[in-house]
Amino acid sequence: MHEFLDKFSGIQLIGLVAVVGGLLYAAIAVVVNQWRRVRIAETEAAIKQQMLDRGMTADEIEKVMLASREPMESRAAVSTGNEALDKAALAQRMVEHGYEGEDIERVLNAYQSPNKQESS
Repeated sequence: MHEFLDKFSGIQLIGLVAVVGGLLYAAIAVVVNQWRRVRIAETEAAIKQQMLDRGMTADEIEKVMLASREPMESRAAVSTGNEALDKAALAQRMVEHGYEGEDIERVLNAYQSPNKQESS
């Protein structure tokens, strides 16, 4: 092995290490990504099975699974400080997620801005 490495100059050896390291990195990245995807699929299958065991309908299961795939940025609740705007945004979000009118009304009636909760 030492004789093989003696054939290369310092620059060539650095290049060889860079190429081999890059290929190794790429191979590891592919394996880790595929392993992650398999684990996600296994977890989703287990969750779906639990929901079926609890008697949930296919529509309910689909709603739950779609909500879990929604990016975190779009789930983040941002308060503007304007209670009317915040209530409207909350109502819009609940409509987008298929909540019934009675449920939306109940939540909006219970809604309080953070400032009002602190002073209570």
